[in-house]
Parts: sequence; structure tokens; C-alpha cells
Amino acid sequence: MEDKKKQLKIISLGGFGRVTTNMFVYEYEEDVLLVDCGLGFPSEEMLGVDLLIPDISYLQEKKDKIRGLILTHGHEDHIGGLPYIIPQLPKFPLFASRLTAALAQDKLKELSLNTKVKVLNPEGSLKLGSFIIEPVRVSHSIPDTYHYFITSPAGTVYHGSDFKFDFTPVDGLQPQIDRISRLADKGVTLLLSDCLRSESEGYTPSEITLNETFEREISKATGRFIVTTMSSNISRWQQAIDASFKHGRKVALIGRSVDKNIEVSNRVGFLKIPKETLIRQDEIRHFPDASLTLFVAGSLAQSGSSLERIALGEHRFIKIHQGDRVLFSSDYIPGTENAIHQLIDVLTKAGATVSYAEISDNLHVSGHGASGDQKLLVALTRPRYMLPTGGNYRMMKQYSLIMQPMGYSQDKILVPDVGDVIVVKDGLVKIEGHVETRDIMVDGLGIGDVGNVVLRDRKVLAEEGLVVIVAQIDQGTNSAVDNIDIISRGFVYAAATGDLIAEAKVVVQQALAKRKGHLDNIRLARETIIEALDPFLFQKTHRRPMVLPIIVEA
Repeated sequence: MEDKKKQLKIISLGGFGRVTTNMFVYEYEEDVLLVDCGLGFPSEEMLGVDLLIPDISYLQEKKDKIRGLILTHGHEDHIGGLPYIIPQLPKFPLFASRLTAALAQDKLKELSLNTKVKVLNPEGSLKLGSFIIEPVRVSHSIPDTYHYFITSPAGTVYHGSDFKFDFTPVDGLQPQIDRISRLADKGVTLLLSDCLRSESEGYTPSEITLNETFEREISKATGRFIVTTMSSNISRWQQAIDASFKHGRKVALIGRSVDKNIEVSNRVGFLKIPKETLIRQDEIRHFPDASLTLFVAGSLAQSGSSLERIALGEHRFIKIHQGDRVLFSSDYIPGTENAIHQLIDVLTKAGATVSYAEISDNLHVSGHGASGDQKLLVALTRPRYMLPTGGNYRMMKQYSLIMQPMGYSQDKILVPDVGDVIVVKDGLVKIEGHVETRDIMVDGLGIGDVGNVVLRDRKVLAEEGLVVIVAQIDQGTNSAVDNIDIISRGFVYAAATGDLIAEAKVVVQQALAKRKGHLDNIRLARETIIEALDPFLFQKTHRRPMVLPIIVEA
């Protein structure tokens, strides 16, 4: 029963208008509930950046109100931010399904964090402050995925992250259609729904349809059968294990992410691996090629991945042999197509036969529901309002269009931006206000210390190069000493462009000479050099390298 005098705020710190860095804040009076804590991947312009995490600046003043965090499933874009975010916040309980909890716990341990992730029963409920949380099991490309009914005095929200309705899942655990419908009987004010495949008609096929694909592909392999997919696609690994066992092949795990996901899933019972099927990497050489299956990380052609190193002949234990068959059983993420095609070229040139989407049928099934799945969720939950999540803006907009024939007017379907404040009050749902957020970049051990200025500098260095000028200033006379050194990196080859460097020295000397007797601080000397040299270099080369003066006080 909703209290019309109370209001619930929902704020996305990641998850609206993008596929990654999913993190939601539910705020009711003095209670804050967090849902998911994912990471994202940098664009090509973010030079040197390893990954992105949500901006939790909004939580800093409310961190003592956080009652807990619930996780929907074990993909990186939903749990990958935990090791970076949790240390910045006070202690509070974390909850998830059994598999998700195990994967999240393992991820936290990697950074020596002892935070415990508690397991939620899919038939149970949980009270955290003013919130009552009721999980429901749904299907996705990783098993044990949950959606949540989140009830507060302001109303009930159905938090539906990534999902599809797969009634013949590989693990046999069907989505809890009856529980969703039953819990929705109390009334759902707002539905948050995965919209990633809103542009696709019908229903997403079942994972089980790929059993025939694995049988077809492994039967064609005269040498080793090499499978690559997203490391967390546990159902896909199970299908590859079953096919390998049927054909009498041993399985070796190649790549840390594959090894870790399969180890954790096997430990908590979400993978069934026949005894003596797995072998170590260093045991591969003891078996004939035709008796081996290799599970290899790197389906997105990530730089330095195991698959890339194998293709380039740089892996310690594995080189491509004639007769090897490589199966890409995954979809392209936007922006990775060129890298994947280049990797396929290298694998083919090395002697492998490669099966990939453009030439082979039914190599991958999406874990996200198409428009039919999305409409079914609406029919089951019967919400007053809807809000698409987990997709780009065109997908969110398409979601709003396909739901209108179901009787929902445009004002009942919200399409917010990251940071928009969604307010549930008096039985109504509106966008009221905005919280400023930005991409928090992780670069090595640094979190958030790389910003737009640093990226701009890296871009200049990468595209235009660097010119270093070493000048001496006589502290007694506040004048420059004539001995100027210029060092160039990535701009021009100094030995072949001696005249340009010589002219640049003259330009610097003349600029400093004009301020003779007035160079009483290093900043002024630096500015003088940059203001003189930058336009000169552009005039001569039509390039703008980074000009870096080094001032030595003599």
C-alpha cells in the first residue's frame, strides 16, 4: 500500500543511455538502497584508461544512510566496480544470488577485501530500512540472475536488469513467471526494464538451440577445438563441456578470466564438469590435437588477451596448428568489430579454420530479450509507469514506441539521462532534478585521477608528439642564457630536420631576449617559450605538438 505523502527517489549513476557501469540509488527519507555496482570500458579516445566506474559523489553525503546493496547478476558491468567502490564507502551488507555472490566475493578478494556477500533465496524476502526486497529468478546468459520487487511506503518498483524468458535454459532453472505475476498483484508503480534488444522483433531464442551448433562445429574439427566467448557466459561453457565430453576430448582453460569464472561456477554447482575432463595448460602437449578442446579468453580481441597471444605465436604453451578450429561464440560489442576481424585474419593466416558470425549460422544467442520478451514482462508486472534501462538512447526510445500499443501513453514511459532524479510520489512518476555525474576513470592504481585534461594531453602526445625545450635563466640578471636545447619525440626526426630545430632555437632565444631582465619567475619563462614556439611549429609543419619547457635556474 503506497503512502501518497511520501516520495521515493531513484537515481542512476550508470545504466541510463549506456550498456555498462550499472549502478542505481533508491532513496526513501533516511534510507538508501544500492542496486548493482558495475564497470564500463573506455572509448578509443580515453588513451591509457583501463576501465570506467560509476561516479559516487552523490553518495558521499548520504553514505551513512546506505542500508545495503543488492546485485542482479554476475556480469562485469554489474559487479565489476565493487573492488573500487566498496572501499570508498562505510560498511553495509551486500546481497545476491548464490552464483552472483560467489563471483562478487571472489572479485573482492582479488584486492584483499573481506566484505561478505550474503546469499538471497529466490523465494524469500529481505527488509533493509524502509525497503522490502523480493527477488525473482529470470534467464540471462549467466545463470542465477535476479530481478527485484523493491517496495517502499511510496510504492513498488520492479527492478528488471538484463534478462530474457528462456523456458529451456541449459541449467534447467526456468524464470519464475508465476512468482513475478503473483508479486505484481499488489501493484507495481514503476517497471525498470532491460531494453537492449528493443529493436529486435519476436523473442530471443533459447540457449539450448546452440547444442546443435557445438555438435556441428566440434564434428568438423580435425585438430584442436578452440572456443572463445564471454568469460562469464557459464551456460555456453557448459554446452562446450558437454560436447567435448561426448567426443572424448579433454578441456584446458586458457586465460585468467575463463579459469576464474569456471572455477567459481563449478565450486558452487552451476557447472557440471565430468571427472578427469579438465587438464592443465602444461599438460596439453601430452595429448593429440584431435583429443583437445581449449576454452580461451579474448573473444573481443582484447589487447594482450590469451587468444591474441596464441594467434601471434606469443603464448607460452600454445601455438596455432594446422587443423585447429576456432569458434567465436559471442556477439560483437560496438567498437570491437575491426579488432575482432583483424584477429580472425591472424588466426586464419596461422593455419586455423575460424567460425564466426559472418560465415556461420547460429554461433551465438543473446542473453537479452527481444521486444516480445520485453512485452511479456510488462504483461506480467502490469506497471503504471515504465522506464527502459541498460541500452543506448535509440534503444530506450524504441522501447517507448513498442509499448504504446499495449495501452501506455508517452507520458507513462520515461526516457531519462544518467543522473536524472526519478521521483515516485502520490502514485505518479516524474523526472525532477538532476545529479551531476562524470566518467570515473581507472588507470593502473589510480582511481579518478585521470580527467579530461590528462586525456587531452595524452591525445596530443599520441597524435602530434612532444617538443621539450631546456632553457637556463640567470637569477642574477633575470635573463636567459643563450644555450638552448630542444629535444623532439614523436614530432619530427631531429637528424633529418636539423634546420627546423635550429630555427626553433632562434625563435626561443629571440622571445626570451625580449624579456631580458624581467624573467623573474619560472612560470613567465615557460609561457614566453610556449607563446613563441607553438605558432612557429604550426606554421612550419601544420602540427601542434605538446611544447614542454624545462627551466633551469643558473
